[in-house]
Amino acid sequence: MDDDFLICEDDRCVLLAEDFLDNVSEETKAGRFNRVINDLSKVYPEAVLVGAVAAAKYVRNPDRPRETEDIDVLLGEKDFAEFLIDDIPEEKLKMLNAFFDTSDSLNHSLKHKETGIYVDLLSTESNPIRKRITRHVFENRDQSTHILIGDKHSMDILKPELLLAMKTNRFCKDPKSEKALSDRMDMIKILRTLSEKNIPLDYGLVKSFLNEHEWKKLDEIVHEAAGEPLKVQDGKGIQQK
Repeated sequence: MDDDFLICEDDRCVLLAEDFLDNVSEETKAGRFNRVINDLSKVYPEAVLVGAVAAAKYVRNPDRPRETEDIDVLLGEKDFAEFLIDDIPEEKLKMLNAFFDTSDSLNHSLKHKETGIYVDLLSTESNPIRKRITRHVFENRDQSTHILIGDKHSMDILKPELLLAMKTNRFCKDPKSEKALSDRMDMIKILRTLSEKNIPLDYGLVKSFLNEHEWKKLDEIVHEAAGEPLKVQDGKGIQQK
């Protein structure tokens, strides 16, 4: 395992962000996203990074992360409910207002004051995500997330297995849509990086959240990413031959 990318001890792994490993300018898009993550983690320390930005954190050279314009995070039911009904505790509200423009509870989003980047807040009830996946994340947090560490920020980030399950689910709903094609590219790049860095993937965990049709589609993407036949061992891991 490449110890400058993912460091595992006991049951938790630390994913080192690009700005921790390299001198990333705060004016780059990655630097701006990292500033948002830093401020968001102060308001919602229990949030989990998901979506395209989470996928980007698992993509390393020679591949490049896909361009995206916003950040997706999962909030626990209590935090999300408080946000929806505009009943946020006073101290948390002060911190929220210090970093973000007035929350848009209708669209479940925040706008970061310094960068203008939007943050989409998701919950176990959010339509784009299969509820069984999000509930699993919060009921098995340590087993479902890594800890993303940057130069000035730290936040739990969804494990690649759960990201792949989420993206496969959305891809299969409308495979020819722009979002689906973006999800497919994210999956290919994640799989390539994991293979390049010799990081094992729990293929069985991914499969446990998919139906038969989704599983077949993911299998096609896995083979495409590998560029050659794959060997599945005990239904748990993928290894290149």
